[in-house]
Amino acid sequence: MKNRKAKILLTCRNARGVQQWLKLSNRRMGLFTNTADIVMCSLNKPSAAQKRWKNHCYLRTKGK
Repeated sequence: MKNRKAKILLTCRNARGVQQWLKLSNRRMGLFTNTADIVMCSLNKPSAAQKRWKNHCYLRTKGK
């Protein structure tokens, strides 16, 4: 496994059937199993570009 942080966190939780959400970066969370497999990933925060686009579109359509 390449993600060293996830490997360290999983060593203390290696019971059979244990799954936990780990913070992989500022925006990404991953659900890991005890076999160190990524079951699923989710993005819980929009990126800065997505926020700028949302603000730009909102302001352009607000006045109409």
